[in-house]
Amino acid sequence: MSRSIQPPRVMNIEDLRRAAKRRLPRVVFDYIDGGAEDEWTLRANCRAFETVTLRPRCAVATPVCDLRTTVLGTSLSIPVILAPVGSCRLMYPARAAGEAGIICTLSTLSGCRLEDVAVASGGPVWYQLYLVGGRDCALAAIERARQGFSALVVTIDTPVAGFRERDIRNGVKELLSGKFGAMLPFVIQLLIRPRWLAAFLMDGGLMKFENVVISGKGPMPYVDVTAALEQSVVTWDDLKWIRQAWNGP
Repeated sequence: MSRSIQPPRVMNIEDLRRAAKRRLPRVVFDYIDGGAEDEWTLRANCRAFETVTLRPRCAVATPVCDLRTTVLGTSLSIPVILAPVGSCRLMYPARAAGEAGIICTLSTLSGCRLEDVAVASGGPVWYQLYLVGGRDCALAAIERARQGFSALVVTIDTPVAGFRERDIRNGVKELLSGKFGAMLPFVIQLLIRPRWLAAFLMDGGLMKFENVVISGKGPMPYVDVTAALEQSVVTWDDLKWIRQAWNGP
């Protein structure tokens, strides 16, 4: 069959999911694809989207369909905002949000420096804030986010890290510990995805959270995140302080 008449390889989200499974190491794919414990909430969320349908208005002349809108002063091509995703440096830097003219929300725990994302995104960006590391650490991130980020998103529903069974089976903690002996039983899943592994190593290697900088210690390593989340429960007093520190949407 000629390449010019071959059907497209990706037609929908499920096609993208299968393509990601072929490209990514199991540990990375399961991190994206999975949820906490028995994943009941994850499956319930998927089922909830299946109940959403469109109710078209018929017999109405609409020569131009315009889906543009404005959210908190930011213009969007369509009413879509990308939610924050932790450890997003593990994935392909598609810059799709900027190209689509929608908002990308960068997670505190993204693994990417917020300044780099602000420059590279090519579109509007918001910053999602955890209080990991305490108020001093959060204030430093807020000051950095003023350059290029138009809104702050505060996450309050993560008083503890999720008990993600897939991550435990795949050795996430061991792989990101930097200790060869701990990594060895789990490293084969990375080696059989050489293209991904090469790109990851060239991009900086072992994951550190560049937006959580502890005074005198540098960026927070992955292995410290669980304990840091448990010590950073957000209260209403914290929200008042954040609003005063940010002074924006």
